[in-house]
Amino acid sequence: MKLPAKSAGEAHDAPPAPFPALHRWIGHAAQAAAVAGAGVVILMMSVVGYSVVNRYILGTPITWTDELSGYLVVALVMLGAAEALRRGDHISVDLITDRLGETGRRVSAIWGNLLVLAMSVALLISVRGTIAYSFGFGIVSEGYMEVPMWIPQSFLVLGPALLALVAISNLLVLLRQVRNP
Repeated sequence: MKLPAKSAGEAHDAPPAPFPALHRWIGHAAQAAAVAGAGVVILMMSVVGYSVVNRYILGTPITWTDELSGYLVVALVMLGAAEALRRGDHISVDLITDRLGETGRRVSAIWGNLLVLAMSVALLISVRGTIAYSFGFGIVSEGYMEVPMWIPQSFLVLGPALLALVAISNLLVLLRQVRNP
């Protein structure tokens, strides 16, 4: 994990994580999810390509591809979010953070990771009830696929869980920097 740049283009490497094995494991899990997300992109391109060929070349539109593409977009976002946070590729307001000193950037990074952690926990609590409801009542999608909804909803557990782990890992590194600047 890298701290926000001291000035434009100049980055600082973070000190070693307090729990290096855990930090490494979380990083590998986030990277594996991102690789799976890349596979989802390829799958989505294939599904859309298949749909386009069938609709415009063969004249036989496929009805289920739009629904599947929607589920794949959700999976893609949930699989890639943790790696984006781990790498520091998430959205930030550079106009403000570039003007902060090193301490201000560190406080901003701590605050941001705390918010990500809080939102991840809130989403996990919310989606737990949603999935239990969908599974318990056997709810299926209203589209042509009639997919049991707990299947696409399960990505709403994986994504926030990985985000929470990465946020905790980042916070441990950042808090160590506060103690040992």
